[in-house]
Amino acid sequence: MVNQSKPNHQGLRPLLLLPLTLMLCLIFAAGQNPAAQADVVMVPSTQSPDSHPLYGVNFITSAEGPADEQQFQNGLATGAGWNRWPMYWFNIEQSEGNFVWSAVDTAVHGDVIHGFKTNAILLGTPPFYTTGPHHDLTNLRPISPSPVTLASPETGTPVGLYDPIFTDGTDIPGPGKMINANNKWARFVSLAVNRYKPGGTLAQQNGWPAGAGVTHWEIWNEEDYVFFWDGTMPDYARLLKVAYLTIEQVDPNAQVMFGGLSNINLSSVANPNFYSDVMTLYDGDPLAAPYHYFHDILATHSYFYAWNSWYHVWRAAQTLAQRGLDKPIWLNENGVAAWDDYPGPVWDPHSGYRATLSEQADFVIQSAFYSTFAGADAIFHFQLYDGCGNQPQGTDFPPHNGELCDANGNLIGNPNFPCAGDANGLFRNPTDAACFRQHPNPETPRPNFNAYQVLTTHFTDVEPLWRLRPGGSDPYNGPQEWIAFYQPGTQSRVLGLWARFGQNETAVIPTTNQAGTGLLITPDGNVQSVAAQAGAFTLTLPAATNLNAPWDPNLYAIGGRPYILIEQDTLPPLVTITAPSFAEYDFRVSWGGQDDGSGVQDYSLWVAVDGGPPQPWLIQTTATSATYSGEPTHLYTVTIRGRDRAGNAGGDTAVTVRTLELPEKAYLPMIRR
Repeated sequence: MVNQSKPNHQGLRPLLLLPLTLMLCLIFAAGQNPAAQADVVMVPSTQSPDSHPLYGVNFITSAEGPADEQQFQNGLATGAGWNRWPMYWFNIEQSEGNFVWSAVDTAVHGDVIHGFKTNAILLGTPPFYTTGPHHDLTNLRPISPSPVTLASPETGTPVGLYDPIFTDGTDIPGPGKMINANNKWARFVSLAVNRYKPGGTLAQQNGWPAGAGVTHWEIWNEEDYVFFWDGTMPDYARLLKVAYLTIEQVDPNAQVMFGGLSNINLSSVANPNFYSDVMTLYDGDPLAAPYHYFHDILATHSYFYAWNSWYHVWRAAQTLAQRGLDKPIWLNENGVAAWDDYPGPVWDPHSGYRATLSEQADFVIQSAFYSTFAGADAIFHFQLYDGCGNQPQGTDFPPHNGELCDANGNLIGNPNFPCAGDANGLFRNPTDAACFRQHPNPETPRPNFNAYQVLTTHFTDVEPLWRLRPGGSDPYNGPQEWIAFYQPGTQSRVLGLWARFGQNETAVIPTTNQAGTGLLITPDGNVQSVAAQAGAFTLTLPAATNLNAPWDPNLYAIGGRPYILIEQDTLPPLVTITAPSFAEYDFRVSWGGQDDGSGVQDYSLWVAVDGGPPQPWLIQTTATSATYSGEPTHLYTVTIRGRDRAGNAGGDTAVTVRTLELPEKAYLPMIRR
């Protein structure tokens, strides 16, 4: 996870998942406290709740960094319908039993009145509840892009976690059951959910309409990474279980999320098999199966290397499939930092894990196509503004070309502050931000904002269709990437394609419509009409340029500039049919089809006997073979028609089978002498 720093609270060290800016307050009508507002003006969500994939942005607002109205409007301009931010337990329960909710109230209310749904993260053990011992992180540096976020006390397992959840001494929800106050985590979770759920305390205070409130609760963040979770893997499994069963009691309609995985593949600081290990542990828990393995959604993260957005989603789906489970998978952190824009480092074109502004925008498109093809149900960009990146609270400097850096990469004369930052945001920081306040064009969108708008405008309500890597001798590992989706609402194929390596590629794409026309879209939002020639579109795919992977200097972690080609599917599928030329009476018929525009939906088959009129045999079947029961001495003509998902039907083709009247001796048994 990429950092945002926030003000220290009660002597705690700066944290991650923190303020985007040091705004003094969230601007509401007349500047009132949200709890005092009875008249709520609801802003329609920018995205259908049933859209696929869902789109979200991290830190449109948050408890530690409340947004002003301009920031909310920038969030709305992305087209996203979701906001993700943390509810820090240690900032809420500031001393034992003393809960301060006001900052969280403000953030939740801001989401509601601006039409955003909230992906709320519950994390951060209060120091007076934490258990030890803790890892010594003094000499460890976080691995980009997931640096330190919590000081070690807040990463620890809370006391009382293994106490029963309910006062009857069990962990099983039921009517009238009460939360056991000795289980501090269960108590906090129950209070948070009761307060912010639809119909909960804050909803009643503000007169929210039915359904408004927090419905999705993420349990911790990057718990597979020591800088976020210093407990054991079984401790996290218990943490998630307690949260799930508590929420099941408090709000059975809520969705509980397995905390977003960092997917860092380094055993010294992270467990790359964390999800699989937790699921294996749950395999032996008798409550796991009846309670959905204690989560409804799996969250995962992917940065910098676009293909990993496919891999991490696919790997999680495999873990679920091994147990016969099919849960939504959310890629709820996703992005790459730019090196060639303030806060830099603009002097270092080979900066590890970073990209150019152009490559940063390309990543947005490529990651979305990869992850959605693998089955991701939601994509969240990290983040709306730069915030403080991975740098300490208050880090600031004017634009420079490296002359302000010492030998260690810190500001000359101030070793506590780095001389560069992380330009992750869809927008650059404003002048009153917590860090990096001196961009010459403050609070303006980057090219990745345009790319994200392309997704929320054109890459919606899509279904995976097929994926190819043409351009070489191996169609599955060539120098081009083609990923196709079908968009039922427009009956169109949505094809993303780009070069994988450092050479330009020529892509020849057969058209899916009789007119041979389509829309060609680039990450900058440019949309142009294009026409096929000789039944195909020919595009030059620009070479990939990013070689900033520290582990492999030859890896193009981000492909070349992608194109999105959208065409309506008006052509019928191609179908084939086979059967034996001769048979006694019954005969087997096999068939198949191909439709690259929307995919084959079904087949219809008719049979004509001795040249007579065709009679229906199998209509709108999805089978690809069947046995026809005939009689001797007839000629059967079997005709097939395919239909694709766009409703195009055709491709009629036929096969003939003659049944024979065999001589009597053919039926006599053979006698061996």
